[in-house]
Amino acid sequence: MDQSPSQVPKGGRKAGISPQARRHNEMRKAAIAAHPDLAHVSGAQPWTVLALPVLLALHWGLAWAVSDAALWVIFLAAFIPGQLLIHSAGGLVHETAHKLIFRGDRAKLGFDMGLEWILSSYGKQLIYQHEHITSHHPYIGDYERDYEHEDICAFQSRMMLRSENPRLQHLLTGLTLVIHLLPLGPIIGDEIFPRLNAWITGRPQKDPERHVEATSAPLWQKRLFIGVSLASNLTLLAVFGPWALLYHLWALSLFLGKFGIWNLGQSLSEHEGTDETAPTRSRYGPINWLLFNTGYHNEHHTFPNVAWSRLPELKRQAPEVFTETADKTYFGYWLDHVRGDFTASRRTPLHDVDNTARCAGRVEPAE
Repeated sequence: MDQSPSQVPKGGRKAGISPQARRHNEMRKAAIAAHPDLAHVSGAQPWTVLALPVLLALHWGLAWAVSDAALWVIFLAAFIPGQLLIHSAGGLVHETAHKLIFRGDRAKLGFDMGLEWILSSYGKQLIYQHEHITSHHPYIGDYERDYEHEDICAFQSRMMLRSENPRLQHLLTGLTLVIHLLPLGPIIGDEIFPRLNAWITGRPQKDPERHVEATSAPLWQKRLFIGVSLASNLTLLAVFGPWALLYHLWALSLFLGKFGIWNLGQSLSEHEGTDETAPTRSRYGPINWLLFNTGYHNEHHTFPNVAWSRLPELKRQAPEVFTETADKTYFGYWLDHVRGDFTASRRTPLHDVDNTARCAGRVEPAE
């Protein structure tokens, strides 16, 4: 159960897991030493598969319900229940990434393709699964290798503009929020705002020194998932009509964008930065009933082979180990993020130094 990066391809990086990942291994050993029964709670939970048809029925049922509704009704349906249903399906993606629903490759592949009928990610869920397992878990907190960190050059450019011209950066933040309210808004925003920020600031938006390494799905799987996503969208359009498809795409866009309040807020709450003693925090409460206990994040990183339904048992049996909790709601983290002109998703020591030379691709001469 060690969080070993054995699946990560070799690329000249320093060997070994990150200090924060190592800390979780130490926590697991301490928990098992104090509570030996915890050594036997790992393993898949196949009956979780029953959640898939339920979520599919709810999501497509809501699409049918708003298929002849006014535009504002479709928006509200996408904004609240829609993106929460997508988030719940995302919890299942997290489970299957760790092979905690099916261990066998064929059964797992079938389940993952079933999720595409809800997510229509066009293969993006495959990218997430590989990066989550072979980048985030073994290298948590390491900017160079943990894909969850925002590009330091894009972040620094935004924060420098905020310091030099706060009104202009506030305007760009507001414009980003407006764009992200639209269907496919995150895709549109990703094309517009990096170019706009680079034009305004004259600063690079991509770190040339960072090359996150992770495994990837074979090409045939990517093509298969793209085909399933396309079939899902076309079926929704043919059976329920264009407004149903609009609801679906709008819910996905809101979930993935800056108005993904629960998704973004959860991400911001999980790893607050450079604390190697308490690298991960959990958020407890009823929201976990919808999200397959993804709020038990400290427990999950410490016992990554334990299925969602058993994570609360870890907390109950070893409360002295799992003491770190998020101090705000997901909405609170999201609100702080927006007010700060999109604060860093994960803080690192790089956030406290000037990265101008790095971002420009220049090597500073040694003193």
